[in-house]
Amino acid sequence: MRRITGALLVSVCLLVACTTKPVSRMDAYVEPPPDGGKTLSEELMKRAGGPLEAGVLVVNDTSDRDSAPALTEEGTAFLTDQVKQRVEEALPIRIIKRFTPFRISDGQQPPEVARLGREQALPYVLLVVFSNAESEVPMRLPLTGDLEQGGTRPGVPGFEMRTNALAELALIEVETGRVLARSDGRAWTRLNRLYVPVQSNSYPVIHRSLRVAPIYPKEENAKDITRSIAGDEALEQAVMHLQEIWPTRVRS
Repeated sequence: MRRITGALLVSVCLLVACTTKPVSRMDAYVEPPPDGGKTLSEELMKRAGGPLEAGVLVVNDTSDRDSAPALTEEGTAFLTDQVKQRVEEALPIRIIKRFTPFRISDGQQPPEVARLGREQALPYVLLVVFSNAESEVPMRLPLTGDLEQGGTRPGVPGFEMRTNALAELALIEVETGRVLARSDGRAWTRLNRLYVPVQSNSYPVIHRSLRVAPIYPKEENAKDITRSIAGDEALEQAVMHLQEIWPTRVRS
C-alpha cells in the first residue's frame, strides 16, 4: 500500500510539473550549466574585484502555443526598469548597458546573447526572459469588486482573466558564453472586468499573488498592466532565488 501511495504521489507531482504554465524557455537561449546554475564560481567572483558590470537583455517570449499576447512597449519598458532596480538593490551587479528588448514569437530565432555582449565589450550579460500564459472565462461578479466578499449577493456579468507569469534569469560570462547562474520565479494576477454597459467604480480590478491590495487600472490598458504586474512579481521571486545562491562572501 505504501508503495502504491508513493507511486501515486510521484505521478501527481510529475503531472503538475509537466502541466505548469508557462513552460521554461531559457534553454532556447543558453546552454544549461552542468549543475543547473545553482552555484556560482567564488573564484570568478573574487577576480571581479567588486560589483559585476553587466549589460541586460530583456526578452518577452511568446513562442509557446499557450502564450499570452506580447507586452506593449510600455509594459516592456516598465519591466526593464524593474529589472535594473531589483537586481542592483539585491545583488552586487551594476547594469551599465541596456540592450533593445526582444520580442520572440513562434518561429523566430533567439538572439545570441554572448555575441551581443562582445560587440559592446561587456564582461557579463544578464538575460531576463519573461513569458505569460493566460486564460479568460465569463463569470458573475459582485459589484464591490471583491470576489472573497461577494457572499450571496446577486452578481453582474463579467469575466476573469488569469495571467500566470514566469521570469527567468541567466548571468552569462561573455568571453566564454558560460552560464554562471540561473534562477526563475512565478506569479499570477487576476483581472476582473464587467461586460458593458454595466459599470462600477470597483472595476476593472487586478488581484495579485504577492500583494493584498488590489489595483484599479484604466479600461484601455488593463490587460497590459495585468501582464506587466505579473511579470514584475515573478521577477521579484527570481531575483530573490538568485540572491539565495550568490556566494555570501561577495554579496557586498
